[in-house]
Amino acid sequence: MSRSQIVDLVRALGDITAVLRDADPADKAEVYRQPGLRLNYQPETQTVRAAIDLSAHRGQIFVSEGGFDPLPHRR
Repeated sequence: MSRSQIVDLVRALGDITAVLRDADPADKAEVYRQPGLRLNYQPETQTVRAAIDLSAHRGQIFVSEGGFDPLPHRR
């Protein structure tokens, strides 16, 4: 995508933070679940610990026959 296409896409999406803030809790949970985002609230410190599992979004890396040039390939 070109820079202008990305800018157009972001503008078309609008204010995603407002959409998420006002979303139905079940819909919001699904948005966070899909990329593997986990939020854990720590009441004693009033903080939130966020963690995301990116393993489902990674491809495998194969090495060329010469063994020096890594070539990323997705399954």
